[in-house]
Amino acid sequence: MMHSEPYQGFLSVGLDSMRQRAAQAVAELAQAYAQTTQAGDEVTPENLGQSLLQFFAILASLEQTTTTAPDKSGHETEDLADYGLRLLEELHDWAQRLECRDASDIFQSLCVTLALWCAQHRLSISHLQPVVNAFSRLANGTQDERILAEITDAISVIIDATATQVKQDLDNSNPGRPWRLLNLNHGIVATRSHDPRRMESVFEQLVFRLPDEAAGFFAEGMQQMDAIGYPAHVRSVMQKYYELTNKPTLH
Repeated sequence: MMHSEPYQGFLSVGLDSMRQRAAQAVAELAQAYAQTTQAGDEVTPENLGQSLLQFFAILASLEQTTTTAPDKSGHETEDLADYGLRLLEELHDWAQRLECRDASDIFQSLCVTLALWCAQHRLSISHLQPVVNAFSRLANGTQDERILAEITDAISVIIDATATQVKQDLDNSNPGRPWRLLNLNHGIVATRSHDPRRMESVFEQLVFRLPDEAAGFFAEGMQQMDAIGYPAHVRSVMQKYYELTNKPTLH
């Protein structure tokens, strides 16, 4: 289900701003690559960068010519979000290999802002790995409860926009699958926001989306309540869901 009200937090960035930041990072990466002795690469940072800028042009055209949100099932927009996220992921990998820290940071942060733009324009997302990584880095870089609350809301938008086949979580044997990590991280960030309302909403969905994981998540959460010394109002929400999912068995 898509959010009825658009996300308007600080992570929501317009296409022009995203394109400008992408162009800056692409230029830095292309310059660094040109100074290397590498040759004969089938796909170069410059090729990827050109594809990324063309991608943003496609999104701008889509935004200008579509008066209503595009149909997620339409062939013109199918896999469009994933295509952009894969380009950013490849460029981020190149930036790390060439030790272009600023470009690396830009490409990773664009994974969040692009995913949010796509979600708000009803483009479904299947390729979650770069988004999960970007949200993790963002959340790990702050202790500010207001920022963590914003990140919680942004993750909710991405989860809602995730493709149906990913949400079904049929192949759940891999503990490192992005859908699992996104939902567990959602619960952790909501807890760190110290906001009971957000915690309740996220925890309820966590039980629904990862029924086999919920008991362990809340059991570990209760251990963290003691280890870190969370406020009483945060602990009470965690305890509620711990008791709900870790029901004692009578023998």
